Amino acid sequence: MFESYNSVVISIVFLLLYFISNLLVKTKKISLIVHKKFWNSLLAISFLVSGVLGLILAFKIDSKSPIGWYTNVLWFHVEFGIVMALIAIFHLIWHFKYYFLKS
Repeated sequence: MFESYNSVVISIVFLLLYFISNLLVKTKKISLIVHKKFWNSLLAISFLVSGVLGLILAFKIDSKSPIGWYTNVLWFHVEFGIVMALIAIFHLIWHFKYYFLKS
């Protein structure tokens, strides 16, 4: 399980979920607000998990104390970081005008 990262699988699942949720918005099965809340919640959760695990790893390195589960924490940190990066890219695209175009 922890021998490699699942960036391709995560990317495929992410894209499928995004296109399904986008299709649900277009067919009016869910509202755009629900769609955005779902993806913003996933972004927040992935950020918090990756961030907390990153802090645990930093404290471990700073304290130079041996932690047997270091590899497992690192693996989850990277996996959640991949999820966060993918959602953040879509988030940036959604808000492109807000960030880059002057009004």
